[in-house]
Amino acid sequence: MNKIKTKVSRNTFMINGNSEEDDKKRETIKSILINEENKNKSDLHNYFLNNRDEAIFKHLPYFDIYESHFSKYRGKDINLLEIGVGYGGSLKMWKNYFSKLNPKAKVNIYGIDIKERCKKFEGDGIKIFIGSQSDRNFLKELKKEIPKLDILIDDGGHIPTEQIITFEEMFEHIKDGGLYFCEDIYTSYWANLSGNFKTSFIEYTKKLIDYLNAYWTLEGDDLEANSFTESAYSIHYYEGIVAIEKKLRDKRYIDICQQASIGKLNKL
Repeated sequence: MNKIKTKVSRNTFMINGNSEEDDKKRETIKSILINEENKNKSDLHNYFLNNRDEAIFKHLPYFDIYESHFSKYRGKDINLLEIGVGYGGSLKMWKNYFSKLNPKAKVNIYGIDIKERCKKFEGDGIKIFIGSQSDRNFLKELKKEIPKLDILIDDGGHIPTEQIITFEEMFEHIKDGGLYFCEDIYTSYWANLSGNFKTSFIEYTKKLIDYLNAYWTLEGDDLEANSFTESAYSIHYYEGIVAIEKKLRDKRYIDICQQASIGKLNKL
C-alpha cells in the first residue's frame, strides 16, 4: 500500500508505559475526550485513558458516538461482534463496559481476525474466530456458530469491498433493535483502497438511504422496497463511522395506516 497523505496531518499518540511523557500524552487526550457535556457519560473514555493492558487503538471522536448508541445495552444480556481484534484491548473494554452495571448479565463478546495469534485473547466471555471478512463462506459459517447480534462493529481491514461484503452477509444477523457499526469509512476516499469512489462503501450506503424511504416512492419509479426497507430504522453518518439501527416495521404501518392527523382542524 502506498503511503497515505491526507490534507490534514494525522497524529497518533502511542502510549505503552508510565513515563512522564506518557502521562503528559494521557492528559492531552483526556482534555480532548472529556468535556462538560459528556463528563457524566464517559465510562468508555476513562477506560481507554486508564488502560494499562492490551492496547486499544481507536479514533478519539468514536467514544462519544459509542456512548450515545451503546449505553442502552448496559447491564443487559448482549451479544457483540467486533471484526478486527488487533491487540485485544477493545474486546476487554466492551466486556467491562457492558458488564459493569450488572455482573450477572450475560455478555458475550466475539471477535474476528485473520491472525492466528489473536486466539490468545479468548476467555471470560470472549471468543475469537480466525478468518477473513471478505470470505462470504466464512461469514455464512460464522452465523451458524454465534447467536443473533445486538451490536456488530466492523473495525477490520477497512477496505471498502470488504466492508460491503461484510454488511451484505451480516446485517441479517443483527437482532431487531440492534446496531451495525462500520468504522474508518474515510478509506472510501482513498483511491488506492477504494479503487473507484463510485463503488466505495460510502457510495454503497448512500443508496441505502433510498431504500430506507422506498415505501414512499411513486407508481412507476424503479426503486422498490426490499428487506432493508422493512428492517432498517435509521442511518447515522459521523466522522469515520456509519451506524445503522435495525427495527422491523410494524406490518400495521405498512398495510393499514402510515400517517394520521389527530385533533381539531381550524380553517385557515
